[in-house]
Amino acid sequence: MLASISADNTNPTVNVGTDIKYGQLMGGYEILKGLSLEGGVRRMAFNIHATIDTNPEVSRQVGVWDPLVGFTWRRQLGNKWMLRGHMDGGGFGVGSDLTLAGSFRADWRFAKHFGVAFGAAALYFDISDTVLDNTGFKKTLVARQTLYGPIVGFGIYF
Repeated sequence: MLASISADNTNPTVNVGTDIKYGQLMGGYEILKGLSLEGGVRRMAFNIHATIDTNPEVSRQVGVWDPLVGFTWRRQLGNKWMLRGHMDGGGFGVGSDLTLAGSFRADWRFAKHFGVAFGAAALYFDISDTVLDNTGFKKTLVARQTLYGPIVGFGIYF
């Protein structure tokens, strides 16, 4: 997933933006019929930049790898439809302080190996990054964000 988020203000003139790159890999084991316990990693990379009035732009790049623990629920509805729900959490201070994600979708397989997905997803993250500047002062950047929206996808099934 790639996302670009920005905000502006006119008095004083302020522009703040964040470019986010996100991906995750998970594997699991079915503990009950249709319910899997999973573990994995999530990678998030941020480029945060800001300008105030005519001052030069300041920016910071932060990247984290988070361990994840989650659950996925699946329910087959006939030959062509499947419902899926997924929740996971991670970070635990290893990469980010906390990340939480959830999604719900309906998959419709219109051919043996092809289908489409419809649903919604949300992601919350809380990341702290502490740096020393050239004066020796310690500064901490804190980024907290909730992203959510619709899912529309195309699937190739094996």
